[in-house]
Amino acid sequence: MKLYVSGLYSGGNPQPGIGIVRSLREGFPEASIVGVEYSNRVSGIHWEELDELWIQRPWDELDLDAYGERVREKLDAGGLWISGSDLEALWLADLFPDGHPNLLAPSMPALDRITKPAVEAASGLPVRIPTYTSTDRSDWDLHAFCRQHNWRVWLKGPYYDAARTPSWDVFEAARNALTKVWSTERLFLQAHVSGYEESVMLSAYRGELLGAVSMRKRDITPEGKTWAGDVSDVPADFLDPLRQMVKALNWTGGGELEMVRDAAGQLWLLEMNPRFPAWVHGATLAGQNLPALLVERASGMRAMPSPCRAEEFTRVVLEVPVRAEYPLPPLPEPFAGAVGHSMKHPSGLTLLAKKLHKANPELLGGSEPDGEAGDRLPQIPETFLADIRSYDFDTVQTPQFLFMDSTAASLFQRAAERSHRLSTNDVTVASGYSIKTNPDARLIKLALDNGFHAEAISLLEVHKALEVGFRPDQVILNGPGKWWPEGIMPREKLHAVFCDSIADLDRVVAAVAAGEMQSAHIGIRIRTPNIPSRFGIPLDSPANLARLVDAVKRLPPESAFGIHFHMASANVGVAQWWHLFESMLKWCQAIERLTGRTVEILDMGGGWFPDDWHASEDGKFATAVEKVRAMLPGVREIVSEPGKAMAQPSMALAMRVLEIQEHEEEEVEAVVDASIAELPMYFFYPHRMLHQNARTGELQPIGRGKTHLMGRLCMEHDIVAANVRLPEGTRAGDLLIFCDAGGYDRSMSYVFGRG
Repeated sequence: MKLYVSGLYSGGNPQPGIGIVRSLREGFPEASIVGVEYSNRVSGIHWEELDELWIQRPWDELDLDAYGERVREKLDAGGLWISGSDLEALWLADLFPDGHPNLLAPSMPALDRITKPAVEAASGLPVRIPTYTSTDRSDWDLHAFCRQHNWRVWLKGPYYDAARTPSWDVFEAARNALTKVWSTERLFLQAHVSGYEESVMLSAYRGELLGAVSMRKRDITPEGKTWAGDVSDVPADFLDPLRQMVKALNWTGGGELEMVRDAAGQLWLLEMNPRFPAWVHGATLAGQNLPALLVERASGMRAMPSPCRAEEFTRVVLEVPVRAEYPLPPLPEPFAGAVGHSMKHPSGLTLLAKKLHKANPELLGGSEPDGEAGDRLPQIPETFLADIRSYDFDTVQTPQFLFMDSTAASLFQRAAERSHRLSTNDVTVASGYSIKTNPDARLIKLALDNGFHAEAISLLEVHKALEVGFRPDQVILNGPGKWWPEGIMPREKLHAVFCDSIADLDRVVAAVAAGEMQSAHIGIRIRTPNIPSRFGIPLDSPANLARLVDAVKRLPPESAFGIHFHMASANVGVAQWWHLFESMLKWCQAIERLTGRTVEILDMGGGWFPDDWHASEDGKFATAVEKVRAMLPGVREIVSEPGKAMAQPSMALAMRVLEIQEHEEEEVEAVVDASIAELPMYFFYPHRMLHQNARTGELQPIGRGKTHLMGRLCMEHDIVAANVRLPEGTRAGDLLIFCDAGGYDRSMSYVFGRG
């Protein structure tokens, strides 16, 4: 009997080939086992239990048709083939559309039904699929998905690789890398599920389940791969529907269902792999030799029994002698200060992916895009379009910020109406406009006209608010530098002052006692536990809490007491922010009890992304108000700070194309007259973009593509947009408009490269 086994890589992210070989050798000691590989750099080719090696040229050099015929000859001659590679299994399924009795791998119809992330075939199993979305959606929608899931998300390829993406810049870098490595944009984002990792491995032949085993990961590598685990039988409530699934798929070969069990005991299916897992021999050590069962059923030859030596397994690192006929390759030439090769995909799988993608993009499956990949366009609000159309761009010198009058007015009005609806007879709900977000006088005036407080972090911002028309008793002062610059603190009574540290609080108390300042409310900003922040008074130890309590007791009794907390929901995620809000209320209760001071004003800063603030239903905010009333009955005013939600949509940035440069593989670089000096927040969130047709003046949304918009500055990182799709016919002089640039883009923009 001759057995062909591929997937021999045995590094930190191993393939299953060597584990399969070890198990087959135990079941069939006299069999001839041939290792199949596509690189002589794969360490597994030196495993001593391999009787032969069949090493091919790298995938990008192989003639797939000719190689396919050679594989067919091996199978027709009686050889049995077990693939240890997802992509090779996919190629083999395409090569043998009607299957082959000696090909111990699943068919194409079966593979189609286990495609990530939906894994449609698993609908009968007691598992759930984590929430996911395809990356062919607009960047605006993808950013919203990440916020809604607290930035606890994974970017995954359709067959290999996953990257945790805790921020937008990390997501973009990972998306670019995965797209380039695997030659496809068919990626998807999936919500993270917390829990313990489990797997079920199966072995089947022509729809008959031959065996299955369950494994819990007990130790993992930095890449999250199994290093140790415990093996047990598959429970009946999982085994029965698994048997039905295998039958429905007419499955042949190994397989693995990777799952997470959450704290409530619910299993979440992450993916199903069309092969045995790398820990396959761990199950054999526990008496469950699934590769031997597969070969036994396919060949009709009985396998030697595998005794149970332990129910737990672990890995060790072994040195093995190198085969004389396959010496180690020579050292590479040093390049860019580095020496060595990347060993993550040494079998040339990325080359195979590229080859398959060119031959038949549909073969690679993955999440199905709606239309052409990268063509989903962001939705542009009608108020944006109306405001932009009001400009005569023949007279606009670019780059130029555009104030969106009607958009800004409607945003402030809607916020004011929400505050009015949520206010009650005993609790006033108000908004505070954070001047630092954008100190444009037009926005500050809109805040004044719509009943906002002016929220300042310096005395210069206080005076800016007073110049626009705010009274001192409408101003809230906080931040670590509120005394800068010295000597201009208003003597009139402010609405509220929040202290960022105990030293700051002591200075405020002294200033009030000396008559240097007045405030209707004096309070503290508390630092959120477990979420890193440089702001606020920490609560993370009994000693810090005791210092805080002593300091609050020194506050003047004639000033009402308040508490302020701020954590940007756009950074931590919407659900996480609301969880944090409830946690803060409990801390407020504790501070009330320990200090004897009643909290009368609660300032719940937000850092809200515009869509999360404006699109959210009143119900969530109304529930929040009720929780404050129930837990802190002394509160008379609740202040929220939707500064970014107001300012960010209120301005756009107009720029013009200076030059278009076409490169190989349809990549295009367009130089524009704007730069990161005008758009410094490009790396932190996406901007909805428009192109103005030079002939008709029509505004067209811009989706994803292969064009990079390079800024005018001589700086390597001056790229104002990556991977966009400019409309056909775009040329130098055309106008581009970046929306959502009225927040920190505007306030943090700087003068550079203007002479």
